[in-house]
Amino acid sequence: MADFRLGRLKFNWRGDWAAATAYVIDDIVKFGANTYVCTTNHTSVADETTWYATDLAKWSLHTEGVVSRGNWTSGVYYKINDIINYGNTQYRVTTGFSTNTFDTTYLTEYLRGFQYEDSWDSATEYQPGDFVTYGGYSYVATSIHTNKIPSDYLAADWDVVTTGFDTVGTYNTTTAYKAGDVVQFGGYAYVAEGNSTNVHPTTTTDWNLIVPGIRWTGTYATSTVYELGDAVSRNSNSYISVASTNTGNDPATDSLGTYWNSLTQGAETNVLTTGGDILIQGGAGAARLPVGAGGSVLAVSGAGYPEWQSNNVTDPVYYVTEEGSDTNTGENISNSFATLGKALSVVSSNGTIYVKAGTYNEVLPLTVPAEVTVVGDNIRTTKIKAASGNSNIWTLNLDANLQNVAFGAVIAFSNGARGTYIDSNAHENVIDVIRDVNYAAPTTATTISTIDGASYSGPTTTVSAVVNATNAHSKMFLMSDKTMLKDLQMEGLTGYTAAGQAHQASGSISGTTLTTTGLIDDFVGTTITGSGVSANTKIVNVLNATTAEINISQTVSSTTLTLTAPPQDINNAHIKGVYVSLNPASPITKSPYISQCSAFSTGGVGAIVDGRLHRAFPVGSATPSNKSIVFDSFTNIHDEGVSFWVTNNAAAEFVSCFSYYSHISYAATRGGRIRSLAGNSSWGTYGLVSSGYNFDETPVTGTIEGLQVKMDPSTISGVGFNEGGRFIGQTSGAEGYINSSQADKLIYHLVTAGPLGVGTGFSVGETIRADNGTTAQLLLNTDCNTGINGFTFPMSGLPAGMEDGGSVEFITGSGNGGFNNQTITGADEFTYVVSNISYRAPDGRGSVAVNRGQLGSVAAGHTGGAVNGITIYPESGNTATLLSSVAPGDTTIFVSSTTGFASGGFVKVANELMKISTVVSSTQLDVTRSSDGSGSAGSYNNGAPAVSIGSSTVASAELFRDRTNSDSELRVTDSSVFADTQFLKIDSEFMDVTSVTADTLGTSIVVFAEEKSAKAYDGQSVKIRFLYSQGRFTGHDFLQVGTGGTTTTNWPGTPTQDPVQTQEVVEDFPGRVFYVSADSNGNFRVGKYFKVNQATGSATLNASAFDLSGLTSLRLGSIGAQLGAQINEFSTDTTLSQNSNEKVPTQAAVKAYIDNKAITTKKEVGRDAFFYGMS
Repeated sequence: MADFRLGRLKFNWRGDWAAATAYVIDDIVKFGANTYVCTTNHTSVADETTWYATDLAKWSLHTEGVVSRGNWTSGVYYKINDIINYGNTQYRVTTGFSTNTFDTTYLTEYLRGFQYEDSWDSATEYQPGDFVTYGGYSYVATSIHTNKIPSDYLAADWDVVTTGFDTVGTYNTTTAYKAGDVVQFGGYAYVAEGNSTNVHPTTTTDWNLIVPGIRWTGTYATSTVYELGDAVSRNSNSYISVASTNTGNDPATDSLGTYWNSLTQGAETNVLTTGGDILIQGGAGAARLPVGAGGSVLAVSGAGYPEWQSNNVTDPVYYVTEEGSDTNTGENISNSFATLGKALSVVSSNGTIYVKAGTYNEVLPLTVPAEVTVVGDNIRTTKIKAASGNSNIWTLNLDANLQNVAFGAVIAFSNGARGTYIDSNAHENVIDVIRDVNYAAPTTATTISTIDGASYSGPTTTVSAVVNATNAHSKMFLMSDKTMLKDLQMEGLTGYTAAGQAHQASGSISGTTLTTTGLIDDFVGTTITGSGVSANTKIVNVLNATTAEINISQTVSSTTLTLTAPPQDINNAHIKGVYVSLNPASPITKSPYISQCSAFSTGGVGAIVDGRLHRAFPVGSATPSNKSIVFDSFTNIHDEGVSFWVTNNAAAEFVSCFSYYSHISYAATRGGRIRSLAGNSSWGTYGLVSSGYNFDETPVTGTIEGLQVKMDPSTISGVGFNEGGRFIGQTSGAEGYINSSQADKLIYHLVTAGPLGVGTGFSVGETIRADNGTTAQLLLNTDCNTGINGFTFPMSGLPAGMEDGGSVEFITGSGNGGFNNQTITGADEFTYVVSNISYRAPDGRGSVAVNRGQLGSVAAGHTGGAVNGITIYPESGNTATLLSSVAPGDTTIFVSSTTGFASGGFVKVANELMKISTVVSSTQLDVTRSSDGSGSAGSYNNGAPAVSIGSSTVASAELFRDRTNSDSELRVTDSSVFADTQFLKIDSEFMDVTSVTADTLGTSIVVFAEEKSAKAYDGQSVKIRFLYSQGRFTGHDFLQVGTGGTTTTNWPGTPTQDPVQTQEVVEDFPGRVFYVSADSNGNFRVGKYFKVNQATGSATLNASAFDLSGLTSLRLGSIGAQLGAQINEFSTDTTLSQNSNEKVPTQAAVKAYIDNKAITTKKEVGRDAFFYGMS
């Protein structure tokens, strides 16, 4: 039965729930908005936030309600059915919670409302119900969010409440417009369809036109930008713009109505404002045609309306006048430029620039672009002068040599400076650049960063000094491909200084070798001075930067050495102030042409054609350069300056080019080539100068082959000495091979100097005998046997088919100079031009490389020729080993195999040759010990190697030159009989052949154009070059060369110093000058060999050979009256039977006649004596 507790038959209200409180069944408490009845006795939890999780199961819902808790607060604990406000919405709590950020996870929407938040703000957090305006529209938020533009987030976060307009004024390109914004643009009003910035209202995808209208903007201005509907006044008319972005279009001249339509029209005459205006009927009504520019003409346009057009404009032709302006277009005289520099900066290819009469002071240099011609009015009236002040050329000293950078390259520096590389010194550590004025100027301590935009590959290179060249010391014209200068007078340059001290450094001399620092090829020919240095010591060849050859053998300890160049040495002169030169960046395919021009200066340089500037355009490359300029009627007057210089394998042609007062009028150096017709060298110091060769050429190398003996021609007996034959000294025992036979001398290869140890070559006055029996007596002095001089030189090592005209340089060294085997250096500061060369193919000679003193022998000297034959011991290629030990006295040996061993052959064991007498069996040999002078018989162990050597033979070749005991190579007459599998024996010495080389090049007989007086030693090295400097001058006139500049020439008075004829032509070999000239004394000359004095009629011929082919007669001594005989034959008739006054007998004919007479007389005397005796 039930248990009733009468005292508990009612609920007990306990009020709000409290933590840590004892509750019993039927207690009622309020927790949040609800009331609950206790169903289980318990003590409540200590924290209300855990009530739903721990205590709710001990309570039963009694009454459900709601309670307003106000605005949501972070960190507050909310209970079920609490009502909280957040934004415009009330929420009911469905699950107890406490959060630091508002979270609808525990809530359900209870009641939504609106709250006006004014204009939308990107920084404001919006909640559902927030009402904002944005542009002309209003929106209500549908979510909680920040920075979501209403028009961009429709549906997801916003709903449109109302649409409308928001007038925001005149359109501005920088304003961000929103949907509904209304702007005025020109005379029209537009509404934005969406968000946009800098989108013209005429763009229909973003804007809609609301109202087309008119906006009055006042008087028309050319700089104002007009839009659709903008109205202006122009003269007495008003116009409305019918184009957007309408600027610079004058409504008064818009004849087609393209930009403007007429609103109202005033009096037609009112559109004319300026003298020269013309009234026309345009597309927009009466219009003013302003007066045209000077020189323009009135014409009808293609649209059918009048317009002014430029007159006399031809593209690409430009004009420069004194009255011009560099802000003009230069298209005609009326719109001309003021400077030639400006015209050159804008002219295009195939253009012409006309420079009218006047004086133009120019900032230099002036680069003439390819295919551009500059034409003056005439040579007298158009003057191009160097402006005062600095040029755009900068000279930079570098702390390291510039490496592998082509002239014409653009160099960029670390400070931002840029310049075009146009020149340098020989070491390329001092360079010239044309500064790009659009960038910073070069400064010290900056480094080179890029070359033509690519990183510089050389070592870090820093600028140590900077000099901005003045215009007077600059270059005037840099000529590009296919360019021309015509009818210009050039003035204002200076700076040339003649050569003097070229270099100074510490150095020493040993023999003919100079050792110092900083040497360059241009120092060849400089004179060396210093403590202990012999007078007139000169450099004859530069080997490298630290070593050179000199002309006088001597010994000088380390001291300060000074190199001084002669005044005519333009390579070592100081060059500044150059009027015409090549543009380094433009390879020449058609020569620049300088025509009808003149240049005036004190110490200036008329023209330099420098092939080195185009080293980036070599022959065979994709862009080869001819390195050339053509000059026609280019007059140069340079007081103590230079007129023309062609260098570094460049070429130039001159026609009617005149030089006055110049230190040097024409110069060709370092392989430069000049071809001149009808030029002159008037006054000045030096006329025509040629020196050196092209340093980039690889010379042909060869060797002088032999010596020479001189004979008394009267002692020659026999058929004569033949080339290719041999002769022997009857006293000395010396033997020679004849390379060239001449009337009084033999040029020979020394086969042997005579008996071993005592032979010293051919001796004074001895008789020589040829292999054909011819004999002769040598001269009775030491000139009987010397190094070769004269005209003819045998040389080995030269290729077949080598052309004439090469220049031969003799390399100083040390070798056999002939008599008594004397040693000479062969030094010769001159070079010689090859006039003829004949080639003899290789005849089998060659070189045999050997190991000396083999098979127990000792290396010794050997004489050449057939006196000492060469014995060959061939290796068969078979080897065996000893089967038993061998004692010194054994003559029978046992070997592992006798295959390849033969009777008469040899067995080589160690250094001993054993001659095989019998092959007894397959393992037994009978031998003769220590055969043929090989190593002594020795003891050998079982297993020692035994090498088969074939039978010995005497070689059919001879030793072709004496050998010392230290020579490792033999010269032989026939190398084909030798092989590297042989032992050789000469005299008592054995040698092991290591290699055999047959001569692939024969012997060349080289004949020089002029005599070489210095003697060359046997085996002296030579270098032959073809790119030597040369000048060819035809019809050249010399006027008092040597009288110097204007002061000493003293024209029109008498010069204060005399002319020097030897300075008319200066050849510093191998440079050559070939000329036909006349001078002020009436001397007509064809080079140095033929001269006619037209004042006296005397002629001088100085040549080694004189060809008179075609000459039928010769009269000598017939000056004035017809005196003397006329000769028509040099007769060889030994009888003189013709008894003619027109024939001259030869020496041989006279001798034969006298000899015959002597014999006849002797016979007659004898006969008479016989008859007289009989009587």
